[in-house]
Amino acid sequence: MIRLLSISALCLAAFTGCATTEKLASKVSFGGSETPMQQVIKAQPSILKNQNSMSVRQVFNRVENPTAAQIAVIDSNLLDDSVSAIRTDYIFKRVDKAWKLQETKKSYQCQRGNNKNFQTQRCS
Repeated sequence: MIRLLSISALCLAAFTGCATTEKLASKVSFGGSETPMQQVIKAQPSILKNQNSMSVRQVFNRVENPTAAQIAVIDSNLLDDSVSAIRTDYIFKRVDKAWKLQETKKSYQCQRGNNKNFQTQRCS
């Protein structure tokens, strides 16, 4: 019984120390400027509609006071017989307490051929 109680207390302590999305969002948002994710959703609103066929990954260079971010959006299940998926990478930097989009890169995963990696050349 004591063992079960100890394990439960340990799990509870571990979960209370985890960072929540809300806590992290407050650290990357500066004085009313839009976060990188908010900017990407504005640029590509289909993210909210096509949740079954889209994957979104957001990475910051550090947890505390980040200065760089990258968001990768992968759109799959396309109605195209040559392209399996399209990946769009958004690169952000924090400049004067605001997130600025530095670069956008598109790459393609082809249906045909042996190479299933993403490439910058369009599929044929």
